[in-house]
Amino acid sequence: MSNLAIVKRLVAGVLSLGLLAVSSSGDRAAGGPAVSVTITSVSGDAGHSFVFAQVNDSFLTYPAPTGTAHLSPYYSEWIRESFTTPSCPWIWAVYVFNRFTNTQVNAPPPTAPLPNFGTTTLVCASPTTTPVDQPAVASASAELDLDLQVGTTPSVAIAGSPTLVSAVLSSGLSQDMNLYLNIAIDDWAVTGWSVSFGDGLSVHLKGGTATAIQVPHTYRSAGTYDARVRATIAGHAQAAIYDIYGSPRLIRRPFAVDVGNHAMATARRQPARRYLPPSAAVGVSPSLSSTIPDASPPAFRQIDALRGSLTTLQVHLLITREGQLTVDGRPAGFGRSVLTGWRLEGVPSDAPAGTGTNPGVIHPANDLLRLQWNAPDRIQGTQPQAYAVPVTLFIETHFPDGHVGAYAIASSFSVSVGFVAESG
Repeated sequence: MSNLAIVKRLVAGVLSLGLLAVSSSGDRAAGGPAVSVTITSVSGDAGHSFVFAQVNDSFLTYPAPTGTAHLSPYYSEWIRESFTTPSCPWIWAVYVFNRFTNTQVNAPPPTAPLPNFGTTTLVCASPTTTPVDQPAVASASAELDLDLQVGTTPSVAIAGSPTLVSAVLSSGLSQDMNLYLNIAIDDWAVTGWSVSFGDGLSVHLKGGTATAIQVPHTYRSAGTYDARVRATIAGHAQAAIYDIYGSPRLIRRPFAVDVGNHAMATARRQPARRYLPPSAAVGVSPSLSSTIPDASPPAFRQIDALRGSLTTLQVHLLITREGQLTVDGRPAGFGRSVLTGWRLEGVPSDAPAGTGTNPGVIHPANDLLRLQWNAPDRIQGTQPQAYAVPVTLFIETHFPDGHVGAYAIASSFSVSVGFVAESG
């Protein structure tokens, strides 16, 4: 069996026994009897064990606490060593010394196999095996931060549109706090959340029973932002401390820890949208009814009218080019334009008072236009000149992205009034 396999076998034994005890024949040179070092435990709640070093000689058993302020004739130092396996993230190498001579009593022999940590006493670090009176591991905060998953949706947003920053605590957080903080968690809750969006803005939320949050945020400018979330966790834990004689005793105490992580959020610039207005002209069609427009009559730009008769016309929108949406200069679809109203421009026609349409008044799209000419076309040279009727069209264009554009388009149609149309 290889040296590494021997150590792994020893560490695996910790998982089933809750501790690893290795004898050490030392301290004989100091004039005393041979001693052995063992790891023993005091039981806590929920299956947790607080382990500590103990020295046995031929007559008595002594605790070997950490530090030098105790009355026990032995003391220990616990050093974390990397030893990653699926069930053992690291090991504690325990060094035990005679307090009076400062000689190590559990040093390995010179012929000890590798890996050699300089001690014959090793303890597997696990959530249920906690050293007595040891401070939190220096890297505990970074390790615990992995239990907070932070993400942004969508991963790439458009500046000015919402981004959802989410954070969720993993189900393994309790065990990891046990392991990295060297305490046995009795209860805990999130007392508060702090979210920094990376653009200078932040928000603080109250905690509670929830172990996840979702916070919407809008990045106003394009760029890459570091969104950071921190959960403040507080509760009560069971721990063990040494008394003045070096014997462990259990205590219950409050604790608080911050768990944080981050995710990168990207906002790209708002695409440049342009809404090109439609090109349109007015068309008219004679209406057979003075009150109800025809359903779908043909529309004309030029009509003939009877001299001296009131002419009733229906106003139409004639699209020559529909409105168009462009995004960053590229075509992105055409709009759909509808006539919402019209206004007769120019001077009043020859219609009797109260019967014709007056200029300057905006009418709904389905209102009828009523005009009259009591004189035929004017003659310039030898050519008759038709009457030009100016009309302003009011249009709404509905674009594919939901934008609605409103436009006023000036147009006109022509009317021919000839002598042959004269009656009476």
